[in-house]
Amino acid sequence: MSRVVIPGSTLPPRSKPTVAIAIVFFSTVAISMLNYVTSNIVGAVLIGILGALVIVGTIVLYLRNRERHDDADLFLHRVHGILGWPDPHRGQVVPSKYRGSWVGKPTQLKVVYNPLADEEVPEMLAEIRRLAKRQFGTTFKIVKHKKSTVIMVASGTSAVERDRDEKIERSKLIVSKTFGSSAKTTVDTEAVTRQVDGKTITSTKVTRISVKYEVAPKLSRSGVRASVESQISGVLEGRWRAFWDLPNDTFWMEPRPELPNVIPNPFVAPEIVDPLATYDDLAVPVGMDEDGNTISWRPKQDPHFLTTGKTGKGKTVCELGVIGFLAGHGWEIWGIDGKRFEMLGLRTWPNVKLIAGRIDHQARVAHEVYEEMQRRMAAYEAGSIRLEEFVPILFVIDEFKTFRNALLRWYRMVKPKGASTQPPVLDEISDIASLGRKMRIHIMNGLQRPDADFLTGDQRDNYTFRVSWGRISADAAKMMWNSYTTGTTIPTTAKGRGIAYNKQGQAVEVQGFWTPDPYQTDAEHPERWVFPGDLTIVENMRPKKRIHDLVKIVDLEDDIIGVDEKGKPIYADYGHHMDTALINAGDPELIERERKILGDAEGDARREKLAAKVALLERIQIEEEEQEISDETEMFSGYSPAIDQFPEELLIDGDLRAEGILILVDEDSDTWGLVEFAEEDEEDITFSYRDFATGDPGSKTIPTGNTLITRSPVAGED
Repeated sequence: MSRVVIPGSTLPPRSKPTVAIAIVFFSTVAISMLNYVTSNIVGAVLIGILGALVIVGTIVLYLRNRERHDDADLFLHRVHGILGWPDPHRGQVVPSKYRGSWVGKPTQLKVVYNPLADEEVPEMLAEIRRLAKRQFGTTFKIVKHKKSTVIMVASGTSAVERDRDEKIERSKLIVSKTFGSSAKTTVDTEAVTRQVDGKTITSTKVTRISVKYEVAPKLSRSGVRASVESQISGVLEGRWRAFWDLPNDTFWMEPRPELPNVIPNPFVAPEIVDPLATYDDLAVPVGMDEDGNTISWRPKQDPHFLTTGKTGKGKTVCELGVIGFLAGHGWEIWGIDGKRFEMLGLRTWPNVKLIAGRIDHQARVAHEVYEEMQRRMAAYEAGSIRLEEFVPILFVIDEFKTFRNALLRWYRMVKPKGASTQPPVLDEISDIASLGRKMRIHIMNGLQRPDADFLTGDQRDNYTFRVSWGRISADAAKMMWNSYTTGTTIPTTAKGRGIAYNKQGQAVEVQGFWTPDPYQTDAEHPERWVFPGDLTIVENMRPKKRIHDLVKIVDLEDDIIGVDEKGKPIYADYGHHMDTALINAGDPELIERERKILGDAEGDARREKLAAKVALLERIQIEEEEQEISDETEMFSGYSPAIDQFPEELLIDGDLRAEGILILVDEDSDTWGLVEFAEEDEEDITFSYRDFATGDPGSKTIPTGNTLITRSPVAGED
């Protein structure tokens, strides 16, 4: 076999076994001759054969070791340049524990680098391992690293062991490049088995990366921590979450647990119903977080509930679940169905007083809840009742913006002369939010997008329990969660997935409980169900006891309620509509039947006139319904137009000038990044960001003096 010649090598030549062979040869000849002289011919022959074998063995071992030494010397010359020593020396790389074929390959390497080169240790170790694999044909892992000496051993022989070792080493390298070589890293793994085309495939999954780092005051800044999280999670497989223990200089990351796509609502209505006894400790379950903890709304603690989300993301399903749960516990339920059809299945539900569909009825319901609050306050002030004797009320407002838009338009038709341009019921709802808690009246308000009316000023403190469903814009995230990133990375394909506060007050990802609409869960038409178990869920949730009877609004018989002193007709105004009577609705089944056949009724002129009035009110609601906006349109909601800026203009004293700044990362693909952190040096600025569309982390370096396209959050009212 031809030998590799390394030009310019300063390594001293290795000794050859010439002297040893000569000694063996002459010793063998001398001993054989002595045996021959003493007539011991057999002994002489045996000694000769033994000597020959020793000589042959010595030559063979020399040739094998020469191949090993050549491999070691070649590897030493390849890595010498990064070890930091002035000249190569064989003590810098010591291979051992060979295995394999005759020459074999080492399974252990001892590498000694110059202590003065420790600034480049992470990169150095990665390059040493790469060159070792290239030279010896196997992957090595570091088992010991003390001072400037590194012990590496060959990875396991099986594919699973090699996969595990490679992922461990890669994780450690990532951490070293982020925290520095002084950080101590522990990587936990587990074997994952799956079936592929009938074959069992086993691979390794990293389950936790723990880091003990040297104290770093800059990590107290949330932007720096976010940058660290982005750098590490961005090069790992899957979606990760980070945890910090700043007092103990500890950081760890774990893969985000996989949440199921559907979690059937587990609630079963209780047999014993006592809304007064259960009020203080009642927790209304809305979903489950990544760790399997139930996320619940506690009305006694958080008076009002704000839930947001576009159509199909889980908002209405959440509302159905909350109404079903509280009705099952004997609460009195009043509601406004902004779209007129989202809560059809609950309009005759036990303990539901009234869920209004028409805009005039919706205003009447809101006014009635306000009036009930006033009656309770008067009774309490008079000393005729104690606070704990009030039966709790849930007031549901679904699609508040649609309700408000339709209300404003309808109010212009019925506004009394000289009255305020603002419908009084809007102020009444605001008063309920401020004062209702004391009277055990609680609002659940549903919006497609966060609204500054509820998330600024005094109202912000009233709606302390919140859930956003689906991916939200950065502007919406700032209003809901006081962060431009929370909720912006929810998977777009996950229905019923959102963000809520857990018991510790942290915003966490949740999967909402699936609650079917009873209206779409007819036992005779299972083909209309969404999931096979929908009817069971509805039957389990149906209240066992009816405490509160259904009521209905007695509509005005005519828009003309009389004539004035001049004989001119007096038309019903807003006040007359708010004074309409509420009476017991009677048999719920008869009401349901009447509702279904109402559209088929024909006959007298009065019914035709009523039908025309209803048609007008419905047209108002349809035309004023809040329009869905596309993700692209919502993406830059709350942001300024794009402008060119120098990167240094985005900083003040090295820190970001403001939260939520967007930079154009790739002009060709129109990719924008939400900046989390910036690092400035003499020649350029590096921005750590999250892709504004996908939430994936990344970074972009801009030389100072160059410009980039940016958008900034528009300052809103606080």
